[in-house]
Amino acid sequence: MAKITILLLISLLNFTKSKLTGKIVGGEFSRIVDFPHSVFVVINCDYRVSTCGASILNQAILLTAAHCLIKCTDKFYITAYVGSERKHQGIERNVVSFKVHDKYDPQTKAQDIALMRLGKNLQFGKRVKRIIIMKSPPKYFTAEIAGWGWIDSVGTKSEVLKHAKQRVYSRSQCFEIVRFIPVGTICASDIKGYPEKGDSGSALIIQGSIQIGIVSFKKRQIANETIVYTDVSYYHDWILRNARELYCQNKKTGIKLMKKYKNETEKKWEKKKLLIEKLGRKLEENLNFNCM
Repeated sequence: MAKITILLLISLLNFTKSKLTGKIVGGEFSRIVDFPHSVFVVINCDYRVSTCGASILNQAILLTAAHCLIKCTDKFYITAYVGSERKHQGIERNVVSFKVHDKYDPQTKAQDIALMRLGKNLQFGKRVKRIIIMKSPPKYFTAEIAGWGWIDSVGTKSEVLKHAKQRVYSRSQCFEIVRFIPVGTICASDIKGYPEKGDSGSALIIQGSIQIGIVSFKKRQIANETIVYTDVSYYHDWILRNARELYCQNKKTGIKLMKKYKNETEKKWEKKKLLIEKLGRKLEENLNFNCM
């Protein structure tokens, strides 16, 4: 018994050392049909496995936090699960590439935003839907967050999606509580629960489908229930520009294939060219990206 107590104390001491923690405590269990944009992500980078949340931007691109992917290099194995309330269930997709904001600062968590490209497109339905991003979203005072993170502050895990309401603060109110927040962020606090470790990258939404924030961090020693979110509207143009670039890598791959086969017989070449061009057109129509 004494041994267990010592281990628990050590665990709690290590837990309180972190100044910035990637953060649902409280809240309620969720149905995926109410949060069909939610994605559970398992990240294996540098032989370390971690989990984060993400949201569905379109059939091929996911939106998440930069700090979820910052340790990933060329060698990574990332799996995304959609369409289920339960971890590791539903529709499984591998992530084939990703983009972390070039100016992400791991110390301050500034520019804490990233995108992931799926290897195979998602099919939308009542359990799998995209979020909406807006440069000027409607005015809001409350929002909702859903995720698979810790359900208390000592590390109890849940296998089922939970959600909670959040009170959204003005920037000046946030400064009063947190003291320092990076440009391009917003703050929200507990109404009926708050995000915890494992919820990083999850979407803060209003009106059921408009994403206004990405779970970034909190300063546990200052305000345990106040979360700093990356402001999605602030990064609206960055998201669209880089999502298009990630998506269009597929078409660049098609161009490389064309060059590879250019020395084949005219008949075989024309056949392959038509197939590649058809694939490119199909993807562009589905995702509304014009890759030139």
